[in-house]
Amino acid sequence: MEKSGKKRSNKGFSLVELIIVIAIMAVLAAVIGLAVIRYIEKGRIAMDVYNAGLIKDALNVYAFPSDFQGRVVNYTDPDTNESESYKRGWVYVDKDEIRCSDQSTALAMIQAGLVHVSEETEQKLIDNEQSATRWFPSGPDGDYVRRSGIDEYVFKNALKVKARTTWNTYQLDVYVDDAGELHLGASASNAIRTSGHSRDSKTARLFATKVGLDNAWETPIGDQYNGN
Repeated sequence: MEKSGKKRSNKGFSLVELIIVIAIMAVLAAVIGLAVIRYIEKGRIAMDVYNAGLIKDALNVYAFPSDFQGRVVNYTDPDTNESESYKRGWVYVDKDEIRCSDQSTALAMIQAGLVHVSEETEQKLIDNEQSATRWFPSGPDGDYVRRSGIDEYVFKNALKVKARTTWNTYQLDVYVDDAGELHLGASASNAIRTSGHSRDSKTARLFATKVGLDNAWETPIGDQYNGN
């Protein structure tokens, strides 16, 4: 006796349907991945801004001597064409290290607890802060590791650039004018450098705004005066 009835269908996905599903999953994975990367980068930016704020505060409260060993900067106001002269120091931060331009900026960082050296080294820096010749420790001492090729004090600790795509270096500047008044500045760069510092005004403005120096005088990292 023949059995009658409808045959049960066992059809699975067709090749076209499978390709569509895989494509949708790939798009969703890409969108989610980008969102996660942006979220992580925002956290890294927040950490950099927080650390930069600590450096800014350290420079702002430090009693810089009027004749500290800063580099002489001549600035011409683009609106008034008036020229001014400043002594400039900086704290430069990248993915590997921190560099202080002179003994005063190094002491500002040390006394704020942002970098650490022995008591003997700190006292020696204080004793030589206003001397005609800069004094450098003979070798590694705490976070201090070396003297740079342009006579900076180089430190290594956790206070390094965390961002990956927004900037790869940032810098806080301090300027003392002829009247002894203190000016602060901030800058950053995400440009690839082949020699020296590439100019990256867009990133400099973004970073200066995030650390509360959005009315800064703008020049790029390296020779900038982002101060107010």
